[in-house]
Amino acid sequence: MNQVEEKFDVAIVGLGPVGSLLALFLNKAGLSVMGIDRDRDIFPLPRAVTINDEGLRIIQKIGLEDVYLENSTVIDGAEFINSEHERIGEALEAKDLITKNAWNPIRFFHQPIIDKKIRKRLMDSGNKIFLEENLINIEQKEENILIKTQNVKTNEKSYFTSKFLVGADGGSSTVRKLLSVEREDLDYNREWVVVDVKLKEQVKMSNMAAQICDPKRLATYIPGHFPYKRWEFLILDDEDRNEMEKKETIHELLDPWLKPDQYTIIRSAIYQFHSVLAKNFRINNCFLIGDAAHQTPPFMGEGMMTGYRDVANLTWKIALALKEKDSTHTLLNSYEIERKPHARFILENSAAIGKLMEAYANTKNPEDVPLELVKTGYGSFVIPPLNKGIFYSGVAIPSMKAGTIFPQPTLINEDEIVERKDYLFGDGFAIVSNQKVLLTREEENFYKRLNTKMVVLDQKLINHNKSLIEYMAISDIFVLRPDRYIFGATSDNVSFQDITNDLRKRLGIE
Repeated sequence: MNQVEEKFDVAIVGLGPVGSLLALFLNKAGLSVMGIDRDRDIFPLPRAVTINDEGLRIIQKIGLEDVYLENSTVIDGAEFINSEHERIGEALEAKDLITKNAWNPIRFFHQPIIDKKIRKRLMDSGNKIFLEENLINIEQKEENILIKTQNVKTNEKSYFTSKFLVGADGGSSTVRKLLSVEREDLDYNREWVVVDVKLKEQVKMSNMAAQICDPKRLATYIPGHFPYKRWEFLILDDEDRNEMEKKETIHELLDPWLKPDQYTIIRSAIYQFHSVLAKNFRINNCFLIGDAAHQTPPFMGEGMMTGYRDVANLTWKIALALKEKDSTHTLLNSYEIERKPHARFILENSAAIGKLMEAYANTKNPEDVPLELVKTGYGSFVIPPLNKGIFYSGVAIPSMKAGTIFPQPTLINEDEIVERKDYLFGDGFAIVSNQKVLLTREEENFYKRLNTKMVVLDQKLINHNKSLIEYMAISDIFVLRPDRYIFGATSDNVSFQDITNDLRKRLGIE
């Protein structure tokens, strides 16, 4: 038994994509991090397939974007189609679209390739990584958390202490169970068979993701990163689950698209598509992120992205709480206040897409489907701003664009982005204006504590970006959080001093 206690700032349980990203973010913030995972190797089969513009911007902060860009494909958009593969309603067009985050709205990737590269980055990061290690118990004390683990092979027990602990250990989270956190069921539970294939040759197929509203069987088609494709098929109530995973059944299901000699089946697995949300994202100094906190049907492609948003939100709050020895916990409480409603939106609206598919499949005339359901289904792809939390006055004021992500500055040449300039905002807070902002001595000292960058955007740079033009027309000065969300902006009624005083109050910094 190892009685030696190693002390860390943050312990992370679960080193899948979300836990690994958190470890890399915290490492960049200069914190001492330990990570444990019960498995030695990454999961060898694809699960997540989607990264969106916000996800790319998040990983851009740690220089991981190339890992995805080299192993992913931009798609043309998404559509609902009927049993004859004819489009229902308007499609969500994404071809050649660049968002205010300066990336394409959606790319599809092959996860094992990505995870392998991220795991290498993690192992080279300097973080203390313990593989084949099971979490046995956690005990929250006044100053630290006592963590007990057991090696999978040797059964040797080890003890560690950490100031914070984060459960990133998936839907069956041990951390969540040890914390006795219950989950809320949001009433979407269906069994689907997920099929991943590898093409043996180039086959002309649609580059649009499709929700297939066939009354005989609902299905989803994911174009994937060549040579990979994915389908998801609803399992009917009277069908034998075991039969659905067999090769002969898969060949029959894929027959409208491919012949058996055109592909190799990588995986066929039955999943329970369901919407569940942890009732607490934080218990004292323990946090839940990713699937440990929320599980969603895959229709929006936002499962992993919701976890990435958790990481971006939690990282700077833990780092600042450690630096400032936060005793009020206002900052740490805001993680759940901000992320839980956002995650709930993803869960509810992803389920709404599934319900819209059912409605389209069950009617002969798509126009008979209630407009409200149609709007909810298609509107699910528009992620809302944050609402309450670390924002001026505690509520994200729309006229300030508070609660939204500030656009990424770009340099553009002949309609092509030649440089993304998020680095201008630094790793901490940022004060963004089109002219120099004069600070009092007190303000200067306060913003220095927050590792704040003063950013003056020249007009030429603003003119390169339509979103920047829109935002800079709203206000003279924006204060950005480290996750690029807008804390607040000046107006005729709100001065920079007002914003500064309120930020000091929100962060509990005297």
